[in-house]
Amino acid sequence: MHVLRRSPHALAVIPARLASSRLPRKPLHLLAGRPLIEWVWRRVSGMRCFDAVVIATDALEVLEVARGFGALAELTASGHPSGTDRIAEVVERPRYRGFEVVANVQGDEPFVTEEQVHGALAAVQSGGWPAGTVAAPIGSAAEWRDPAVVKVVRDDAGAALLFSRAPVPHSRDGEPDFATGMFLRHVGIYAYARDALLRWVSLPEHPLERVERLEQLRPLAAGIRIGVATVAHADGGVDTPEDAVRADLRLREVEPVNAYQQ
Repeated sequence: MHVLRRSPHALAVIPARLASSRLPRKPLHLLAGRPLIEWVWRRVSGMRCFDAVVIATDALEVLEVARGFGALAELTASGHPSGTDRIAEVVERPRYRGFEVVANVQGDEPFVTEEQVHGALAAVQSGGWPAGTVAAPIGSAAEWRDPAVVKVVRDDAGAALLFSRAPVPHSRDGEPDFATGMFLRHVGIYAYARDALLRWVSLPEHPLERVERLEQLRPLAAGIRIGVATVAHADGGVDTPEDAVRADLRLREVEPVNAYQQ
C-alpha cells in the first residue's frame, strides 16, 4: 500500500496517454526489455526531491502495467486536451491535496535528470514563480531551425517571454552566435504552485496555443509567469520510432538487457 505524506513538498505526476500518432502505444513501447513508462518512473522515483511519484493515464492497460511494476498510478478521463489537464484531475483527488507544489515529468523522458527537475522545482519553491520549467543551450543552426525543437526566450529576471517552434530570437544580421547563451531549447518539465496549476487548466485554449500547438502559451498569454532555469545539456524525449531505437541502444549500454527482462 502506498502511503503519501501530507506536506507542502513536491508531488511528481507522470502523464501517460496511450494514443500517440508518431509512436503507437508509446508508454508501453519496450526499451531494453521494459516499457518506456517504467523507465521514466524508475528515473523519477530515484530522485530525492519528491515525496511521491504517480503515473496518470487514460488507459486501463497502462494502469495495470504500471501497478504491476510497483508504481502508484491513477486512471483519469480520456478527453483531456493536455497532460497538464490530466495532472490537474489527479491533484484534485483527496489523497493528493496536501501537496502544494506539483511537477509534470513527461512520460517519454527516460533520461530526465535530477538537475533538470530540480531547476523547475526551484523556480517555484525558492524563485517565487507561479510555474517553472527548464531550458538548455542550443548548439547548432539545424537545432535552432528545427520546428520539433521548442525554443524559449527569457526576460532579464529569468521568466519566459515566448515559447515558439520558430527559430527565435531571430538573428537579423546573419547566423546566430550560440555561444551567447541567448538561444535556448525548452525542456518539457514543469513545476507548478498548486493554485497556479488549477488556474492554468481553468483557462480557455488560446489562439497562440492553437497555432503553435504549445500549451504553455495559454498561461503565458494570461499573465501566469513561468520561471525558466537553465541546465548545461538536455537529451530529447522518445517521440518517434527512430528516437526509440536510439533510447533502446543507450539503455542496453548502461546494463545488460537481461537485467531488465521480466
